Amino acid sequence: PDQEACLATEEAWSETEVEAVEEAESALLEVQLLQTKVQTRPVPLTSASSASATAAPVEAAALHSASALEQGAVSSATKDTVGSNTSSASAENSSASSESIVSMDHNGHVCMLCGKPLPERVGTRKYTEFRQDCGSRSSPTGPTAADLTVPAVEFARSEKGSEPGMNGFCALNFAKSCADAAANRDYLYWPKSLDLASKAMSANAPWDARYCNLNGFLHKDVVRLQHNFTGMREKAHDLCSTKYAKHGIEKLTFLDMMSKSRYDDKDAPTLQEAELLAAWNCAMGDLGCDMAMCAYSFCQKREGEFGLYGECAGWDPVDGMPM
Repeated sequence: PDQEACLATEEAWSETEVEAVEEAESALLEVQLLQTKVQTRPVPLTSASSASATAAPVEAAALHSASALEQGAVSSATKDTVGSNTSSASAENSSASSESIVSMDHNGHVCMLCGKPLPERVGTRKYTEFRQDCGSRSSPTGPTAADLTVPAVEFARSEKGSEPGMNGFCALNFAKSCADAAANRDYLYWPKSLDLASKAMSANAPWDARYCNLNGFLHKDVVRLQHNFTGMREKAHDLCSTKYAKHGIEKLTFLDMMSKSRYDDKDAPTLQEAELLAAWNCAMGDLGCDMAMCAYSFCQKREGEFGLYGECAGWDPVDGMPM
């Protein structure tokens, strides 16, 4: 019986490993197909507002990475831009709705989720830092498929000696606003640059809320840190070093997220998936941005029910959630 049990276990592990390999190969093929599509049918871009007309490899990566916030934004942008036959009026609306999702940086490289805080959320705060050294691993069509298989922590290591604070968000031009948040020493810069209630992002807001809740990012001890950059950074670093270390932060890649995420499942994520995605943010270089996004944007109203922005008592566009 013991021998039979061992054989059954070996067979189960074999099936799991095969499935993982097949998922990874499928995800990589998706990236390569999109890369080819962009290279063979380039779309001229003249401004940030028209940048949503490109279908870059980073969009494929974002379909399955980070939080559903990012996935939902990219998914909506892709739907707006790939194979569209809408009228010029609706095309303008699509462009406007996704302007903060996909743009081109000053070097002509694809930049995703790189916007600045919305004017009505700034208040008296003056944001002076907008990093110009990011995007070294992006291009006019986004990051290469090869870069999506590199452990995210390597982007910080490979860029050392250039500028301080280099990480995956900055190097890949993905959620680059997170890098700008750190440069301005205000994590709220990141969630204030996003409108989760917009047409482009609202469909995935419930997933985001569940992700935030499962990771404990809606707890009062996190909400109290939303205006405390140093405190939030220290807590994020501590969580990455302890709670999320078991998820193999040193090995996590973009491709891992593409092959393992289930953003189209209304019951997702599981606790394991939520923690793995938080660990991926650690690997990318800064969990503090996601923690601030959760604390600023969502509240738990009742068991299993969450509010967004004004649905939460006391929420303010400048100050965020009441502490």
